[in-house]
Amino acid sequence: MKKRLLLPLFILLLFALLLFRCSDSIIIPENENNLIPNPSFEENGDSSLANWFVNIPSSVNFTNNTPPNGGNWAITIDVLWGSGNDVISTVKIPEGIHIYKFSFWSKFDTTAGDAELLFITTDSVYSINRVQVNSNDWMNYSVSDTITSNSNDSLMVKLSGGFSHITPGKTYFDICILELLE
Repeated sequence: MKKRLLLPLFILLLFALLLFRCSDSIIIPENENNLIPNPSFEENGDSSLANWFVNIPSSVNFTNNTPPNGGNWAITIDVLWGSGNDVISTVKIPEGIHIYKFSFWSKFDTTAGDAELLFITTDSVYSINRVQVNSNDWMNYSVSDTITSNSNDSLMVKLSGGFSHITPGKTYFDICILELLE
């Protein structure tokens, strides 16, 4: 009789232990409506560019100088003499007419960069909105756009450190959010 009770009790205890242990690995995103993975350039408290493409890695650095609620890390992108100092995230979007909101926190030192939202179709790339960073202090920027998309279309978020032949500088970015509003 005792053996009959021990096996179900052991299985129940094992199941409870596994269930409790698995809850530690579940990650709940800050904004579950955000289409951009890794919006704050960190994973598990460590700096990370996961899910971002970097054109010139030597022009991108991590910093602990973050905006309010920015976590532990932000990035800086150096001003360059030519184009290409971009950090890019591309996301597939659903077919139809939808409203998207793109927001980010940014500031600059000496020469300003920008953030751009681009619409990518099977045969073209369109600049939807470009936002010039215009503050030396952390500031939240936001734009909304209505986009008509087909299957296989996507949106690209491009963060740039800026362009100058003379003046050095850098632009800071953090908490990049792209939301499908409707």
